[in-house]
Amino acid sequence: MHQYYRPAMKTSLLFLLLLFLSALADMTGIADTDPGHTRRLDRGLHYLDTEQFQRALTEFQALRAEAGAAPALTGLTDCYIGIVYQELNLLGEAAAAYHRALAGNASQDVRGTAHLQLGIVYKTQGELTLAETHLRDALAVLPNTAAAHIHLGDVYARQHRLNAAETAYREGIRLDPDHTESYYGLGRVAELQNRLQQAVSYYDAALLRNPYLAQAHYRRALVYRRLQDTEAASVAMAAFQRLKTYADTMHAYREALYRNPDISLLYIRLGQLHEKHDNFTEAARIYEVATQVHPADLSAYTHLGDLFIKQRALEKAAHVYQRATAIAPDNPQIWIKLATIHINQQAFEPAIAALKQATRADDTNPVAYNNLARVYAGLGTELQQAIDLARHAVALAPTARHYDTLAYAYYRSARYAEALAAIQQALALAPEAAPYQKLHLNIQNAHRRNNAERKNE
Repeated sequence: MHQYYRPAMKTSLLFLLLLFLSALADMTGIADTDPGHTRRLDRGLHYLDTEQFQRALTEFQALRAEAGAAPALTGLTDCYIGIVYQELNLLGEAAAAYHRALAGNASQDVRGTAHLQLGIVYKTQGELTLAETHLRDALAVLPNTAAAHIHLGDVYARQHRLNAAETAYREGIRLDPDHTESYYGLGRVAELQNRLQQAVSYYDAALLRNPYLAQAHYRRALVYRRLQDTEAASVAMAAFQRLKTYADTMHAYREALYRNPDISLLYIRLGQLHEKHDNFTEAARIYEVATQVHPADLSAYTHLGDLFIKQRALEKAAHVYQRATAIAPDNPQIWIKLATIHINQQAFEPAIAALKQATRADDTNPVAYNNLARVYAGLGTELQQAIDLARHAVALAPTARHYDTLAYAYYRSARYAEALAAIQQALALAPEAAPYQKLHLNIQNAHRRNNAERKNE
């Protein structure tokens, strides 16, 4: 079953392997036998998780050489080496690493993992008999592993053993109903059996779980052509072509990153590519990776924080910008953005603290003074300080926005004549601004009421 332009995203299987093998290392006590081994293993896992594959490979190979007398550790390390080689598309080297794991005294779980990965490697290489053998061996040890059933289904489908493929895919769904590939596989089986409407339904189910699965759009287009629904076929093919371009560009960035992990801009560009295609989960992941690989690069934090703001995930955004202040404490813009997030969370005390830090970082920044004045005025506390801060902002930058804040501070302090003078300055600079017009009206009304009350005293 041919795969068309599948985006090279880190798969859920790799995450499961990382979690599984890490847990295995802890359970067997391997990682505690030598502090040096522990540190090297941790570094290798960090590099693998952040997709610095060459560095991960260096650590794991060194660990294997150092731990040659510990069969359990070498088997585990060989599995990690195989995963790295798979990610680098060096399948022959990956297969050799997994075979080394099987040749040693590794635990049953490691052996099952090695068989599973060998099955995937051989399937990718078109060695279907070998793939089937290793996937069956994996299931003998790890019977509840959805991935093994799914890949076995792929092998059966390529061999046109369609009933067996369908059974394997359904078992994959039973074990993991959210795994996209099971539904895609069922769609291919149905298509090959001329159950075309069912095929569309399965492809739709796959796309519901992963809308970026380009080959599902491609297969839908072909099925709709067979159903003589030219309009639906055209829409599906256009989606495929759009995702093909996305995948090709993503592959190019990832290849560049494999070769040049020290160029932080590549991470940012890849994240922006994901954002452009509304793939916010993957964008957030790559920005987070950038903060790990380049912890002093401020742009990685701001892109991640701004993405969370776009998603209204304000707690996450605040956490990211708080991290950013640690690496750029003298950058007032970072403090101002953090304060804005806190204001939107209605967390006014940390917002005030952040704005004060912004004024300390740059005592000539009018926005920091203006925003701090606005918070104080809005809370109705420290009103004289709000006025003083707003005046200072106007002195630094006499903009409509700053005059508006000064007017608001006077208004909240019931100093209506001064408020009118300030809002008129704002309107002179921005006469069409509806918020300024509204505040102008409110001040006028309050001023009239105040004068009337004085006359009646």
